[in-house]
Amino acid sequence: MPKTLLPSPNQRLRMLAHTRRLGGIMLPLGAAIGLAVALALRGLGSFEPWVGRVGGETHLTLVVPAIGLFLVTLWLSITGIGEVSLFKDLDLAHRSPYEVFPFRKSIGKVLACAMTIGFGGSVGVEGPGKWFGSALGLQFHRLIRAFSRRVPIARRLIAPASIMVRAGAASALASVFRAPLSGALMAAEMDGRLHSEALVPCLFSAAAGFMVFSGWMGMQPLLPISRTYTAHYSELYWALLLGLTCGLLASLYLWLKARLRALLDPIPLHWRGLVAGIGLALLAMPSHFLWGGFPVTQGGGLELVAHLLRGDTLSQQAILFLALKLLATALTLAGGGIGGIWLPSLAMGAAVGAAFDGWLGLGQPGYMTLVGGAAFVGATNESILVPVVFLAETTAQASLVVPALIATSVAYLITRERT
Repeated sequence: MPKTLLPSPNQRLRMLAHTRRLGGIMLPLGAAIGLAVALALRGLGSFEPWVGRVGGETHLTLVVPAIGLFLVTLWLSITGIGEVSLFKDLDLAHRSPYEVFPFRKSIGKVLACAMTIGFGGSVGVEGPGKWFGSALGLQFHRLIRAFSRRVPIARRLIAPASIMVRAGAASALASVFRAPLSGALMAAEMDGRLHSEALVPCLFSAAAGFMVFSGWMGMQPLLPISRTYTAHYSELYWALLLGLTCGLLASLYLWLKARLRALLDPIPLHWRGLVAGIGLALLAMPSHFLWGGFPVTQGGGLELVAHLLRGDTLSQQAILFLALKLLATALTLAGGGIGGIWLPSLAMGAAVGAAFDGWLGLGQPGYMTLVGGAAFVGATNESILVPVVFLAETTAQASLVVPALIATSVAYLITRERT
């Protein structure tokens, strides 16, 4: 039993130091990154329509993905950046942050990410968003460290560089997903474990980034749902089967990406982008000729998810959407494109769930679509908790939590055993 309820002098000093860091560093850091992400997404939102308009005017719409991926790999070759793996960068950043984020190289990678997404590569903005936030977090650490040399009292505000990197990532993810808790958990998680020393700074930074981002971009949720779902016991069994299916298909996606990478590796980087880009152009043809240019293979896939949530997609068409999105995402990343796999995985899983919705006829259109999205994300990102929190936070549908937990757990276990 403690002798007193009041903290000791040393404890008070530590609490004061933590409070200074959270209020004096993490909140401004999160706010600055939230603003930067809002500006970046606005710019990207203007760039993508411009690419589409120019493609239409020059009758090059179908080959825009090929041109874009070739430009990305050509840029990486000319600048000397070389092949980029955001996942490896972020993994190394936890151990040696200053090795990963040199300023000029960081800007070059950000431009490559923007070109991959803007020209129709099948990747999500959350990957470069997390990477960009991490890079800004480290630059913030560098700035505070330089300032503390002139003003020694500022040393009390300095947090470890690895914490600043994660806090920056949390703010960026909270902004991209419009979900502060999911962003904080995703940034604080590493190798399937939440690191307690990073969780509170990530929560503060994510909250600040989300508020600033929302002030610029509005409070519209990432997955707006017009109906309210209710949970039934019978749907839990279907959720288990859906998780099994998503786990097997996610394993297929990971295997296909590895095989395509092995096939394309012998090709020089700048030509590899052209070869993969031609494949993306071919995969975009069904969208162009059959569905009026609907972006099945381009971008992260949020428009595809919104289309599937309407509940009027035939099961056979949903499976075709899945096949096209799966191939396009694997080819984009294997060909040298840069981006995230969270949103494409959400779209692929939503297509699987939409097929289940069509087959089962549960009377709740979009229910299994959302559960399938969470399960596929959990399988490809090796996470159980965060996809479920993400789903609840971005839809405000508590009834999805239990079936999503079941489906995501099963999909995660299957993928882990098969890879």
